[in-house]
Amino acid sequence: MNNFIRFVQTLNYMRMVVGICIIVDGYPLIFFFRETMKLAPASTTFTAAALAGGLLLMIPFTIFRRLYRPNTTTFWIGISFLLLIIFYMFFFNGVPGFDEYDKDMIYFAYILIFLFLLINIPNDIIPVFIPIVVLFTLVSNLGLIYALITDPTWAIGQRATITLNNGDEGSGNPHVFSRNAFIGIIACAIGLFRPQSNVIFKLLCFFAGAVNLAVLVLTQTRSAIVALILAVSLFMYFNVRPAQIRTAVRSLVKPIPILIMVVGFMGIIYFFQRYYTIYLVLYDYVSGFLAKNLDNVYALLGMKAQGADYQAVLDDSAANRSVSGVFLRNSLSGEHIHKLILGYGYKYTYLDVPIVEAFTNHGIPGLLLFGGINGLVFYDAIRIMRKNPNDLSTFLAYFYLLVFVQLFTNGRPNEISFWFPLSLMIRFVGVEHLFPAYLSNKAPVNKHEEFVVVPTAQSI
Repeated sequence: MNNFIRFVQTLNYMRMVVGICIIVDGYPLIFFFRETMKLAPASTTFTAAALAGGLLLMIPFTIFRRLYRPNTTTFWIGISFLLLIIFYMFFFNGVPGFDEYDKDMIYFAYILIFLFLLINIPNDIIPVFIPIVVLFTLVSNLGLIYALITDPTWAIGQRATITLNNGDEGSGNPHVFSRNAFIGIIACAIGLFRPQSNVIFKLLCFFAGAVNLAVLVLTQTRSAIVALILAVSLFMYFNVRPAQIRTAVRSLVKPIPILIMVVGFMGIIYFFQRYYTIYLVLYDYVSGFLAKNLDNVYALLGMKAQGADYQAVLDDSAANRSVSGVFLRNSLSGEHIHKLILGYGYKYTYLDVPIVEAFTNHGIPGLLLFGGINGLVFYDAIRIMRKNPNDLSTFLAYFYLLVFVQLFTNGRPNEISFWFPLSLMIRFVGVEHLFPAYLSNKAPVNKHEEFVVVPTAQSI
């Protein structure tokens, strides 16, 4: 009977994690069902309904009766920034004739509801979080691969994405698929290294990780690749010590790890021998990506492209950020510098550099609040990488590196692509000391009663 109760509880926790995945990383699957399967092409209502379904899956049976303490500092900073931009939207709007109040308020409502539900979700989702993320990202990647194979408008060399709204070739958003691949790689890495993972799950993580890496290359998004390089570098810095190397070597020279490596290596060799064209495609994507980014470097330095006769030029994305830098520089040095105290108004200009846009559109308050919450989360993320307290905290710490890179590369400070992940950070990052001992990576096997904090008005 006890085993059955634990099984039902595990399913319940899995349900909540699936809901979180739909909110934070649901767009790849939503686009697949909406556009590829033609369930509701170009329908924003379908997207809203899918996200609402994720929120419904998150609702615990103890809602309103049991609350869990978030990081109160980042919680109040985040709430303050959201209230600030909502205030700006109604009373200091920088867009003449702005008529998207209802749409933007729906976005903000989703963010606030998501954050509220996270505060109701128990810490006991930690043991099932990584397996669900691995499976969720794998299914999303397989949906993308199917969409590319069946899309007559997609050709090798284009960025991997699902065409939206019956638009032109490559009219989709590759960033949502690169985010899915990035967090999939992080989850697979944690699944491979955690002691409680069995052989089958490690083989699944190995396969899913390879698929995630291939999709990341196919999407050709610089922010995700830079974040992955940063994540690998920080992992090596915090974990590669003589003692860790000896421990890793000892753990690898055992029958099961050797079997996993041999089977995985032979599987990769067989796969590329059987589908050699895929290897050539990946090689062309990598070489093309490197060449394009070298062109941007040459253009910034005013050089010719790889010694050719034509002058290197910035691509559209890099050129937009260059224009954004010029706008900020002119604002700081011009006669209207006083406008930066309160900013130019809600959505006044799209700079594609969120941290700069928070400053130009929302002034010093926007910069302090948006920069403050990201600075605190970054600090906690680095600390968590060093200590590795539990799987969920470690996953979120490395996941945040992508959010951190995107602060300077793409997006807007008011978008849900920032605030859904930041809501997760508010709930789980910086409060791992409040988690029950049995959820820690260094905890004993025995499980005790969960430590629950029911916040008062003063604590929340």
